[in-house]
Amino acid sequence: MKWTTLYTTIVIAFLISFSSANDDFNSELHSTYEEEPGSISTVLVSTIDGHLRALDSKNGRILWTIREDAVLRSPSTVKQGFTYLPNPIDGSLYLLKDSSLKKLPFNIPQLVHASPCRGNDGVLYAGSKKDVWFGIDPLTGTKVETLSSSSADRICPANKGSAVFVGRTEYRVSMFDGSNRARTWNVTYNDYSAHLLPENSNYKLRHYVSTSSGNILAVDSVTAEIRWEQDLKEQIVAIYLLQNDGLHKLPFEVLGRETLENSIKISLIFLFEDQ
Repeated sequence: MKWTTLYTTIVIAFLISFSSANDDFNSELHSTYEEEPGSISTVLVSTIDGHLRALDSKNGRILWTIREDAVLRSPSTVKQGFTYLPNPIDGSLYLLKDSSLKKLPFNIPQLVHASPCRGNDGVLYAGSKKDVWFGIDPLTGTKVETLSSSSADRICPANKGSAVFVGRTEYRVSMFDGSNRARTWNVTYNDYSAHLLPENSNYKLRHYVSTSSGNILAVDSVTAEIRWEQDLKEQIVAIYLLQNDGLHKLPFEVLGRETLENSIKISLIFLFEDQ
């Protein structure tokens, strides 16, 4: 066995064994979803810029792209010696103050559900959320219908038998100083509604993404072979499997950019040496 083959196998096997630590937790989750022959085989990747890209699960080729508002919108400047840093993956919040970073015990959706409320530090929280459903053609990504509490728009003739409905929620939070009523910070966070992928799913790929770039790696969970790689140029915040009943959330592991790129390079060396 060539050294590249051995090294690639060791690296990928380690990644798979590391990510399998979450399997015990996932096995406790239940779903009524069942895969059917001929069902849609598309991976949807949400990036921080608001784009939702459809990738062919077999080869990683980009099929189509839906452009929405950015996942996160918040002030980038530090006021009064502190600011909040939101995590685009799950909406969790961190307080940056006096060069110290502290994770808060709630995330943005939880704040919205609890608002209006007052924190122990006197901060006043006000939140709101807006839900929307949009029907998409799974083959082209074209929006055929949009449903919300305020309106229902049919953008083009929809085939109700083929359109897949995807739910998206916009969360807004504003924070006010309890003493002078001044607004100290605000954030807008967007998230998609998704089912949990069942333990008995036939989906056999594990996904790895870089911490800062838009690289995504698909690895066969049985053979540990890299099936495909794609660079989406923007930070990845969520991965879904598109099915007839909507989105099913796929787990993924976040790796350092250098680690991910080295794994790809080693795989390419192995590919060319075996030719």
